[in-house]
Amino acid sequence: MRLLSRRASVHRGNVLLRVLVLGVSGILLLAVLAMVAFQLWAQRKHGPAIQAFRDDVTSQVDFFCEQQALLGKEPWFHEPRAAGDAGPLLNDWLRVASGPPDLGESPLRLPRHLLLLQKSLGPDDWVTSDLVMSSLDFGWMRQLHAFDYWNAIPQASIPPDHRYYITAAPLLEFSLLVLWSKLRLRYAIEQGTSLEAVRDVRQIAWLAYRTDTQVGGMFAIELLKLEGKLHASMENPPPDWRPMSPEQLKRFTALLESAPAYSSIATPAEVGRKARACEPAIGRCIGLVEAAALNRYLEPIAKDAYRAEYLALKANNGVGTCPTDLLATIWEQGITIDEPLTIHGHGAEDYRPLPARLLPTRAIKMPLTLEVLASMLRGPDKLRALKDVPPTP
Repeated sequence: MRLLSRRASVHRGNVLLRVLVLGVSGILLLAVLAMVAFQLWAQRKHGPAIQAFRDDVTSQVDFFCEQQALLGKEPWFHEPRAAGDAGPLLNDWLRVASGPPDLGESPLRLPRHLLLLQKSLGPDDWVTSDLVMSSLDFGWMRQLHAFDYWNAIPQASIPPDHRYYITAAPLLEFSLLVLWSKLRLRYAIEQGTSLEAVRDVRQIAWLAYRTDTQVGGMFAIELLKLEGKLHASMENPPPDWRPMSPEQLKRFTALLESAPAYSSIATPAEVGRKARACEPAIGRCIGLVEAAALNRYLEPIAKDAYRAEYLALKANNGVGTCPTDLLATIWEQGITIDEPLTIHGHGAEDYRPLPARLLPTRAIKMPLTLEVLASMLRGPDKLRALKDVPPTP
């Protein structure tokens, strides 16, 4: 009887074990099927949009290069400039000028009545309003002619244990430079020194453009528009003064807004290489920097599917590719989708999307890659508006 009882117990144990194994196997099978279904769903939902983006950048790459060549004829891109980084000087000046008085002295600190003009002046009021500027010293602008780029966010300023994300970084006080530029041009009208003032403002615009950031490029365009407004307000401007035309400014804007599309991992590798090889490379560095944030963010889960694109992009990440070290900073210290780390300037916070927090990221890497890419992609739409812009400056 004991033997029969023992055999019955063993039999029941074996049955339970089989049931358990079958149950676990069934759960694993369902999980695999669910993942396959999730991937198919993600591909059907986001695949067409990503393919449309790839087709768009491919069809417009030659036009993108042609437009850069047209813009590159502008004298502003060829003016002689000394080599050097304005960052050590300009970063400190802006930090102090934008802070409380106890931070110290900065040549960029404006009297309160002029600082308030940022809010009270209309777009063109700086040309005609009655302004008291006798206390201003514009001499600091001459010092900026010793530089040809601006390392506005030096890598050394980011702690090694912090991650950097360009869209979460503190915004530079470009607006203060714009106000100073308006005052400089207005003062020049009164003093009859317009060409000297224009050279100063064009140099500030160049340094803003050479921060390798899209926001810096847009502020550069704003400053160049100010120059055009001053020129248009004068009855007899100097004959050798030729501001950038509205057509060229429109071309400049469209190229800077389109350039990141040609450095996205969603762009075919050979198309991206062709666009970045265009000369003059007006949008190359801004495009590389702006796109690098998302490329780096997705790298842990996208590098297998977009291996060729990552290899091509990292080939452009060498020393000397761009004037600032911002591109290298993003690739070396940029936040990624699988790490909830401290972002420089914003403290500790989990920036990952919800699926990446709940599930092992690599288990859902392709659907998640497609989801993020499709939601963040911006095609070169502004290029189409250049079809009607005259080809000559």
